Amino acid sequence: MPRQNSNADILLFIMRHGEAESLRVDDKSRQLTDYGRAQASVSANWLIDNYCPDRQIDLALISPYRRARQTFDMVSLDISANKTELSEDIIPEGNPKLAHDYVDTLFTATQSRSQPVERMLLVSHMPFVSYFLDEVCVIPSNSLFATASVAVVRYNVQKQHGELLAHFQG
Repeated sequence: MPRQNSNADILLFIMRHGEAESLRVDDKSRQLTDYGRAQASVSANWLIDNYCPDRQIDLALISPYRRARQTFDMVSLDISANKTELSEDIIPEGNPKLAHDYVDTLFTATQSRSQPVERMLLVSHMPFVSYFLDEVCVIPSNSLFATASVAVVRYNVQKQHGELLAHFQG
């Protein structure tokens, strides 16, 4: 999909981290398994084939938990982000309404720039990703996310909501 912005619509990619090791010490420190790394690569290639042929996104918002950061690291081997930001708002027990407000603020702040956000990747966890998808879409889908799955939302900045276009569960 070529990069073209109507100054209202953004492609928002909502991704769950890849498969992680079992809980041992604390949830924040769990790492991706080898399979989880492979899953993240498959999802990155799906994004390239369908939405990011130029292998670029404008902004990546990432949970600070290790498995989410590692998932983004795998994706970024194939897709580069112009800007990345760690966000405590998108951890497993994060508040989807608060995160939605923050994302709207980010989108609105960049719309007047010469390089507005056209594509954004958010890497987080269940149940947050499911609740966040419902929060940002007009019609809630109650989607469950398999590990490393990606929901694609066409998000209208002016209306502050989006439409689910696809949900890849590789």
